[in-house]
Amino acid sequence: MTKKKSGYFLRCLAAAVAFALFCTGCSSAGTDSVSPSPSPSASAVSSPSPSPSPSASPESASSQATPEPTLEPTPEPTPEPPETVTVTFPEGYTVMQVAQTLEEAGVCDDQAFVEVAQNYSPKSFSVPENSDRAYKMEGYLFPDTYEFYVDDDPEDVLIRILNNYNAKAGGISDTQLIVASIVEKESRSAENAALVASVIYNRLEAGMRLEMDSTREYINQNVTDSPYLSNTGKFAALYNTYKCAALPVGPICNPGARAIQAAVNPASSDYLYFFFGNDNQNHYSRTLEEHEAAMAKYGVQYS
Repeated sequence: MTKKKSGYFLRCLAAAVAFALFCTGCSSAGTDSVSPSPSPSASAVSSPSPSPSPSASPESASSQATPEPTLEPTPEPTPEPPETVTVTFPEGYTVMQVAQTLEEAGVCDDQAFVEVAQNYSPKSFSVPENSDRAYKMEGYLFPDTYEFYVDDDPEDVLIRILNNYNAKAGGISDTQLIVASIVEKESRSAENAALVASVIYNRLEAGMRLEMDSTREYINQNVTDSPYLSNTGKFAALYNTYKCAALPVGPICNPGARAIQAAVNPASSDYLYFFFGNDNQNHYSRTLEEHEAAMAKYGVQYS
């Protein structure tokens, strides 16, 4: 090789070596200055999450606590329904008998019931305010079967009975109610009820005393020794139709539908007398002579 060519070759080789060294230096510098960012997944795997520090906020702590269970309110026990009792008042019962029946059945105190009845004034119909009457509500306690609460309020009991009276017998006059109460005590059947009513009206029209035994019995059994009344002596002359000129001052019992119907629609007759014979029948007469003869026939005497 010539000297000229050999020098050229050496210069090329040196340039190549210098270029190689330059490239190597650049590669090393880039590697030191750039580090790839770790991925989230790698970070999660390589570095465990730190535990919460004691100074963590209340919100973050409470968010990880187990919530309190929600409790349903305990239902109140269902109360037992009030105890009820069925009570029947037969036709012809008096206020005193009704009151005593209510007490015996456990509905209310008899004295309390009579006291309420003596002072109560119905709103749907009128009851005479007459101090001469022994029992204000006599005649208005309609005979029927009722259902009451045990230990019921006396006024509620009275109102229930009066409402029944108003529904089934309301609209009749006080005179008709008094007549019906006598018919209830003096008759034994629907036919007799209408005839007894006719005798009562005929005697009233003729200006005669009624002289009905039932009115005298009412005084003896329900008024004279009554535990519910005071000053009972005045009532005898007001109820006993052997003494008073016409009808008694008030009803002598609580009549049923049959007796009320007879008082409203009496039979058409001219009878002025009757009696209940030992044959369990009513016997009617037009004159006193016929009446006395019939009584003698059946062995009945004036009481």
